[in-house]
Amino acid sequence: MADIRDEDAPPVDSGPGRLRRFRLPMVFLLLAAVFATGPAYLGATQWQRVAQVQDGVPAVGTFHAEGSNCWGQRCWVEFEADGKRVEADLPALTRVSKRKVSRDGKPITVRYLASDPTVAAEEDGFGYVGAVTAMSALPAVILLIFGAGTLAAVLRGRPPFSPWSS
Repeated sequence: MADIRDEDAPPVDSGPGRLRRFRLPMVFLLLAAVFATGPAYLGATQWQRVAQVQDGVPAVGTFHAEGSNCWGQRCWVEFEADGKRVEADLPALTRVSKRKVSRDGKPITVRYLASDPTVAAEEDGFGYVGAVTAMSALPAVILLIFGAGTLAAVLRGRPPFSPWSS
């Protein structure tokens, strides 16, 4: 009986090297997933903290910061709740300056939980959390675009990164 390769049949794309062409797109997509975990965790934790106090009690307090940002240093607000002076730590993504002017010692509007006044966040803190999360996710988005582009090129049978070759 004759071998099937002798009968002008198209070659079968099988064997140990058949998935080799998907290596580059998978590396890009895997790196995109790795780079997306940090911003996803950051956004989820900060968003949850700000959302937790949105239905809370509003108060005007005094903003304090130990450094130039709330990410590595402590930021807190002092305000009065139920006749007592309360110090509440602010989330890590709270703005320290507004229009490049330091807010240390200036009034700030916060919302806090009535059951626990030490849990507080800036009243309009959602915008900054979204902006920082989006900026930190840019590398993951770029890697995702490269991964999808190289995967599409591989599925079309073109070599990756040569869009003008036919």
